[in-house]
Amino acid sequence: MEQIQHQTKMNASEYAVIWSQYINDSLSSCVLQHMLKDAEDKNIREVFEFALELSEPHLEKTKKLLKSENQPLPIGFSEEDVNADAPGLFTDAFKIVYLHIMALHGLTRYAGATSVCSRKDIRQYFMQCTSEALELYDRTTEVALQKGIIDKAPTLHNKQKVHFIKNGYMKGWLGKRRPINAIEISGVFLNMQKTMVKMVLELGFSQVCKSNDVRAYMERARGLCVKHFEILASLLKEENLHVPKVFESEVTDSTVPPFSDKLMLFHITGLLSAAISYYGKAAALSQRRDIVSAYTRMNVEIALIAEDGMQLMIKNAWFEAPPAAADHEALAKE
Repeated sequence: MEQIQHQTKMNASEYAVIWSQYINDSLSSCVLQHMLKDAEDKNIREVFEFALELSEPHLEKTKKLLKSENQPLPIGFSEEDVNADAPGLFTDAFKIVYLHIMALHGLTRYAGATSVCSRKDIRQYFMQCTSEALELYDRTTEVALQKGIIDKAPTLHNKQKVHFIKNGYMKGWLGKRRPINAIEISGVFLNMQKTMVKMVLELGFSQVCKSNDVRAYMERARGLCVKHFEILASLLKEENLHVPKVFESEVTDSTVPPFSDKLMLFHITGLLSAAISYYGKAAALSQRRDIVSAYTRMNVEIALIAEDGMQLMIKNAWFEAPPAAADHEALAKE
């Protein structure tokens, strides 16, 4: 008997991740093209060329999937959001760190997308994206480490013993508290790296924004990120552990915007929103009350400033509405 092939309609979860990826990849394409334009280091240029080779087919694939469902394409970002003649805003050293963290974001996003998709072709697509993001993460890590641009997480030189936890292990506010453990160090170090990237982007973007409102927002966001970086740094310095390098000196003196205010605001707001999940995961894995409490407070602060960013996008008519269920009550009144 001939096997019947039936392609089911894209469900809401699949529509959400495809729609979101189209917008994110349109932004990535814009940023990567401009960063590649004046990259001087041969190895760093090669990694950016590889990243761009991945980004553009992703746009075509998501476009094809949306069109096959007779759904409108999001506006996203285009060449109108890039000033090709603008000089570089960041040095090569920061660019490779930026791409390293963006590859990490891609890994998280693609794995999450795969887990909510039912259709085989869409699952396979995101599995391929995950594999590509792994390759990009590996390449950025290799180049950045070889050139001494990024730091490895702290090494524990003390001899470890196998033992079970006793009362007081979770203590963090009063009395003597235990040293930070490896799981907590991992979360703190990663979140510091991610926060540092936001700090540098916010510094650079605030230098070139056309809108006073967007500039003020970038400055506020940077102030909060600096505060969070210092909170996390104190947890490592308390145990004489090193903290990640900062790259604020890698912003050039250009005052010509390479990107539209819309793109820069969307990018920062998206990164701030993403921090909520990373803080939440680190808090869930932490076993000292003061560390959990710090993440909880920071999560509230980051959520509020991310919301302010979304409100500013709405005010400027820059916030595209995601796909939504039908409003049957409103339809009944028509």
